[in-house]
Amino acid sequence: MLSSKSLCHHLLFLLVVCRAEILIQSQNFTYNSSFSLSAEQISAANLTENEAHNFEIALNFERSNYAGGSVLEDPFYAVPDDFDPSNAPPPGSILKIEKVTDTSRYTIAPSLAMSRILYTSETLNGTSIPASAYILWPYTPRSFPRLTSGGNGSTVFPVIGLAHGTSGQTPECAPSHIKALWDDFHEPFALGLNGYAIVAPDYAGLGVSTVKSPYFVLPTQANDLIHAVQAAQSAFPQLSREFVMLGQSQGGAVAWSYAQRQAQKPVPGYLGTVSISPFTDILGNIRADAQSQNNQRVAGIAQGLGSVLPSFKPSDWLTDAGIARRNLIDEVGACGVAGAFLFLTQQQILKDGWNSSSASAWYSNISDNGNRPFAGPMLVLQGDMDANANVNVTATSVDETCAMFPDNSLEYKQYSGISHVPTLYASQYAWLDWIKDRFDGVKAKTGCSQEILYPASGVANGAGQKWIVEYDQYGI
Repeated sequence: MLSSKSLCHHLLFLLVVCRAEILIQSQNFTYNSSFSLSAEQISAANLTENEAHNFEIALNFERSNYAGGSVLEDPFYAVPDDFDPSNAPPPGSILKIEKVTDTSRYTIAPSLAMSRILYTSETLNGTSIPASAYILWPYTPRSFPRLTSGGNGSTVFPVIGLAHGTSGQTPECAPSHIKALWDDFHEPFALGLNGYAIVAPDYAGLGVSTVKSPYFVLPTQANDLIHAVQAAQSAFPQLSREFVMLGQSQGGAVAWSYAQRQAQKPVPGYLGTVSISPFTDILGNIRADAQSQNNQRVAGIAQGLGSVLPSFKPSDWLTDAGIARRNLIDEVGACGVAGAFLFLTQQQILKDGWNSSSASAWYSNISDNGNRPFAGPMLVLQGDMDANANVNVTATSVDETCAMFPDNSLEYKQYSGISHVPTLYASQYAWLDWIKDRFDGVKAKTGCSQEILYPASGVANGAGQKWIVEYDQYGI
């Protein structure tokens, strides 16, 4: 007969009983948040009963995925008292380092470790502002003989600057504050498990609450990306001086925008950019998308555009209904999931003619990607079923950019039957191989190449994600 000790070793279901003599319960499928809208909030936003119900469910889901409480209660996100906005340190400076983040509050992939930093980023006009970022560390770094570091140690971690997709526009929407880092196995876990150190900015206005989010003003997020990389390199000398930029969705647009920034303001160590499901001609994408998506995206842009265009007011683009719903998002700290339900409405959210205004023209001129010099090499990956970043818009931008800069290096792959986020999975080995080649010193081919890929099995399975990364309360 097996001893009690042997039973503990051989019968997994007795693990908890042997440790603490308690009975395990079913995995909790309820939320650890129970927020309800007040009658005043429902009335002010003019919500139907169903809209209020759906918003509450989505908001409680978002809050249940916080790694701890609100960012407003997490001392990490508090800017140091000696930070003087009128005399701030230059962009890329470190304000605070959390060398070892308590990952028991997160649902990150096994074997990965995490750090967080506060650093200074840069507004569109060059002003230093505080921002937050996380660093995800592999168990052991992938080895490349050409890497250099800022320290004397023999261990060097190859760096990926990761630009995340839209999580929202309030401080609560910071990926470093979300259990699965918002993008989980889409990019950060996959990269970390392949031996790369990921430096991922939250974007200014997310996490640190003293700054307004200039959502989708892509050059500002490109600033966040490079200054997070530079700040992390200064805080952790074992990070490589060499880096690749990567992003998907809004992050794909940010990565492309960074390649354009790199052409104007070169940073040593840059090896190239991967832009997945990117936004290029943003107004063109908006014309091609569903109205509910346009409502949410344009309202998100409008809430922060005044931070870079002082003459702009959200009411220039948004109706009273749009303003009211946007105010509710800000009031309760909702993010992209909950916000989507507020703008899935029959009410008119956007004013007629908003996209022919002078502010719209200014915004497009500042934020669009393509038809501009960029620092290659760049890999662009796009699904042809994408309902967010429209394939025709992306393909046109690629064609036009290639025609303007035929001697640069741009590789475009289009995936048949694949939608927005699944493009990351259909193309995963392509971008991992491409990144490895850059760190290995393999020279990318000059010029533009384009390829359309089809599922070898005949089945694309590219509609959308049907799973989430959930917290395992027992660790078994």
